[in-house]
Amino acid sequence: MDGKVTQDASASRKSPERPARHAPQAALPHVSPLLPRMRDPLAAAFEPQVEQLGVPLVRDGDALRGVASNELVDAEVSVRLVGGCFAITSHRIRVKHDVRFYEQGFRGLCMSSLAADCVPLCPVVQPDRLKERGNVVTFGMEGEQTCCWLRAGTAQDATSVMMLPGWISGLGERERLEARKIMGEAGSAFEGDGTPRLDRAIRAAALAGGTGGTGEAVVRSVRRALALALAWHEARDRAEQAAGTHAQARLVREAKRLVENNLSDELTLDELAHDLLTSRSRLCAAFQQETGMGVGAFVRHARIRRARELLGIGSLSIAEIAREVGYPRASSFSVAFKREMGMGPSAWREGAL
Repeated sequence: MDGKVTQDASASRKSPERPARHAPQAALPHVSPLLPRMRDPLAAAFEPQVEQLGVPLVRDGDALRGVASNELVDAEVSVRLVGGCFAITSHRIRVKHDVRFYEQGFRGLCMSSLAADCVPLCPVVQPDRLKERGNVVTFGMEGEQTCCWLRAGTAQDATSVMMLPGWISGLGERERLEARKIMGEAGSAFEGDGTPRLDRAIRAAALAGGTGGTGEAVVRSVRRALALALAWHEARDRAEQAAGTHAQARLVREAKRLVENNLSDELTLDELAHDLLTSRSRLCAAFQQETGMGVGAFVRHARIRRARELLGIGSLSIAEIAREVGYPRASSFSVAFKREMGMGPSAWREGAL
């Protein structure tokens, strides 16, 4: 490569120790003014989001619940807050129209069980395969506001446990250190035989929180789910360390998220290596060994994958989509898309819509 990850480079200059976690799925020129009204910082996990979709929440014992059927969505939402500790949210949302959707985050750690349509909206390294439901992810969250698109026809079904750093600080030393490590790394999608067990544990925590269980019972359920998540991360790290690949695997995960978080920006390979505190040659070698492809090839695939998602949004023009995935000129985007997909973006859109 010639110093640029060709026209397909992407990643803006973020903190080298903490690459962007919640970057927009479609970078947009304005930010929603929506902010949580509740004083509890956990309100950012749900309040601005349900307001955008027109889902009023009402008190039901220790929980908040909402049901709505309007021009945007059919939705059922439940929330259990344990102040100063965590929020447990569960929602089933059928999207009727394309929605430009804003999320107001807070700093913490999230565990989620998700339907397939939700995973691409999460700040995690995207898995190669998705199940219709029961996909499990963990990721650290920051306090910034982000934006994505909810596409018409998608099922935004998710159950999540979102933990505040203060609660994590009260865990045992091993749990605390592992949880903080997860918060500082690229978000992960779980794979392997243990995934269904963690999926059930997250749902059990939501069930305990949604049926008026005592605070102690809810905390125990969250602790069980967190213990399974931490064990999975520790097992993955041990396996990589035993194989002598842990450092390069972590580097590649961080590189993937840095690229995926910033697909609308241009970045030279040298800048990407600099932001990841490594050398250009080490980054290229690690990427090839871990993925079987070069950095440039990964960026091309990631851009076209994102472009396919955005082409389903009928209100976005080809030129707008081109800019969102890092091509200043629509003609360059069309050439790259046709090379990857065998047809131009307009033809692909006609077949998809």
